Amino acid sequence: MKKPAITVASRPAKPICIGLTCWRWQSQKAKAIRRLAHSLGVTVQLTERIHGLHREIEAQVSGQNTDRFLGEFVRHC
Repeated sequence: MKKPAITVASRPAKPICIGLTCWRWQSQKAKAIRRLAHSLGVTVQLTERIHGLHREIEAQVSGQNTDRFLGEFVRHC
């Protein structure tokens, strides 16, 4: 008797949200996130909000190298 083949359908992964707060004049942080995402081949969507002297950066990250992106993000940003 033959066993049915098990197929795993790949589900689209939900994007992972990350965020950080920095000083308003530190605009290089968002550029560093974009550069890192581009080098690792992940998709990133950035949202920046400015409150007084603080800049809040939120990013939704998706793609195959998301885990590696998170490790590099923690190390460099």
